[in-house]
Amino acid sequence: MPEKNYYLRRISQSVITVWAAITFSFVVIRLIPGGPADYIASQIRQRSGGQVSYSQLNRMVELYTNVNPDKPMWQAYIDYMTSILQGDFGRSIFYADPVWDVLGPAIPWTMFVSLFSLVLGTMMVFLIGGFLAVHEGDKWDVAGSYFVIFTDSVPYYIVALILLFVFGFGTEFFPSGGRYNNDLTPGFNAAFMASVLRHAALPIMSFAVTSWGGLEFRAHCTRIIGEDYVDVAELRGLPKSRIQLRYIGWNSTLPMYTGLMAGLATIFGGSIIMEQIFRYRGMGFYFYEATMSRDYVTVMAAVILFTVVTVLGLLIADLTYGLIDPRAGHTDRNAYSWSFRESVRQFVRNLRSDDDARAGETAIENRLDRDRPRTDDSALNFEVSDTEYSWKQHTRERVDQSLLTPFRILWTSPRARVGGIILAVFAFLGIFGPYIVPEPKPMQAEPILGMWENMRYPLGTDDIGRDLLAMNIYATRPMLVMMGTGALVTLGLAILLGVGGGYLGGLFDKIAMTVTDIMMNIPGLALVIVLAVIIEPKSPVFVGAILAIDNWPRLARQLRSQVLTIRGESHVEASRVLGLPTRSILSKNIMSRLMPLLMMGSAGAMRGVLMESVGLYFIGVLPFTNQNWGVILNVARNGGALAGADRFHWILAPMLFIATMTYGLQLFAQGTDRLFNPRLRARHARTVSSEELESDEDATPAAPADD
Repeated sequence: MPEKNYYLRRISQSVITVWAAITFSFVVIRLIPGGPADYIASQIRQRSGGQVSYSQLNRMVELYTNVNPDKPMWQAYIDYMTSILQGDFGRSIFYADPVWDVLGPAIPWTMFVSLFSLVLGTMMVFLIGGFLAVHEGDKWDVAGSYFVIFTDSVPYYIVALILLFVFGFGTEFFPSGGRYNNDLTPGFNAAFMASVLRHAALPIMSFAVTSWGGLEFRAHCTRIIGEDYVDVAELRGLPKSRIQLRYIGWNSTLPMYTGLMAGLATIFGGSIIMEQIFRYRGMGFYFYEATMSRDYVTVMAAVILFTVVTVLGLLIADLTYGLIDPRAGHTDRNAYSWSFRESVRQFVRNLRSDDDARAGETAIENRLDRDRPRTDDSALNFEVSDTEYSWKQHTRERVDQSLLTPFRILWTSPRARVGGIILAVFAFLGIFGPYIVPEPKPMQAEPILGMWENMRYPLGTDDIGRDLLAMNIYATRPMLVMMGTGALVTLGLAILLGVGGGYLGGLFDKIAMTVTDIMMNIPGLALVIVLAVIIEPKSPVFVGAILAIDNWPRLARQLRSQVLTIRGESHVEASRVLGLPTRSILSKNIMSRLMPLLMMGSAGAMRGVLMESVGLYFIGVLPFTNQNWGVILNVARNGGALAGADRFHWILAPMLFIATMTYGLQLFAQGTDRLFNPRLRARHARTVSSEELESDEDATPAAPADD
């Protein structure tokens, strides 16, 4: 029965997600000013010279959108839902055909590239992660780990541009665009299938190379190598190959299974940028074309179809996990906390307990002061010296433990040290760069100067003679503002829904996780593009806030799972039994334990905002209102930077900035987990006594050494 309930709940959740996507589409069409209905009406009115009646105009709008502006809201919503469920998505404005006739034939092409990329990337994850686990601790492990981090840091569209330059325009070994050779007759014949594979090779490799993620699989393998059943298998004399494949490899694959299927959503959403680069006519290609032509009807239909395919992939992963691992039975989990009403009551009791606690502390102080024996103040007077000593000591301890100790810990970690230096350099360039480097202007140098041809312009110049180094430096400050805003919004939403829902439980947790799951299943990049086209954000702050939509759901899920583990520990139970306020328990008992995950989440959010913003500026979705590395990429590609080696430096310069920044974020994030190790903090703090250090070393297990 519990397993059956799980299946029903999971299927219901998928249905709710699809319903939410359809409802969002209806809201955009019907309610948003300047949305599809208003746009179509203005286009029809303009074409007819204003000679269309109001009723005729509304009938034309209904023909395209399946939403009649004359009908009441509830009736129009029912009609729209009915038409979508019947497969009628309306009529495309740009293509002048039914939307399904445009998008339907493109779905198999996008699925073909996405599934092949997922399979190839998964094979590389297993091979590389397993190899690093076998060579744990040696030079292969260290070098391989840094290489995997670097490849995981580089955006897929950067790899796509490099592959396109090398194998497409450079050697012409692979076609630079299209789905197949137009001279061939489509069908299940060898020539046509070979042509399809050759045209899809570069998009598939671009996704697969940047999705290695072998370190996670390496961590699972390393953990399982120390399990008892592996030792028993070795004592039984089983072949080493069987132990590595059947005992270690297979059991390390299971925890990653759902995550690998979730990667399908990332690849499917990333197809919007990838298919535009290679002119590959899949779902992403038509979505982009419809977006740029303001064909809102096709755009919203694509969002629905993206969501349906993603939800089906995740649903299949969840429902088949129990078949792959029989131990993973799906059981109903007992709710930790109270109902919503009980949560409100407890909150009120906590507020009252604050006043009672303060009153009790005041009474205790008065009683102790009354019972304290009187002494001669003239005999013992330490007020001046004690106050002076305490203030200096307190200040010194705060500076040492809050600033100097974290710096010492990070400096001893090679990854954190390298990542911190990279981020510090970018922060310096963003803050002080525009005051040091002259503003790039046309014809300040000879056009298309190569790298190092003129030391005044080390990265060369573009086609109108502007300094590429200066252009990229001036683009750094808006990028930092965008990334910082996106990280703050991501953390705020993730903490509110993830931590709040995990600790409070009850109705709030159900609502929070329902919203989170819906946002996780809807391809975030497609949703961001829709909002960007409608809102047209120009400020870097606004752009960063919109891009956070695609980053907070996963972090919220991770925080909630961590809170579910922490809230059952003895110190949290003791704090709650003692009647401590909820905010005190969250700040001192919960949030302190979540800091490593929050640091990783912040760096991940900044990396996500950077990669997505550059990609959207590159394909022209976001308006070119501020300097951005994606804008430089866009201008360089349109200017023929991929056509020859003499111009490739034009597009290589922003690539170096993007790859270096993402690599620095990745390294720094992986090194910050050491900051919250009590033993390391005690070892590096100069204000901790030797007795405290020895007692802490006896009580705390040794921390793992960093690579």
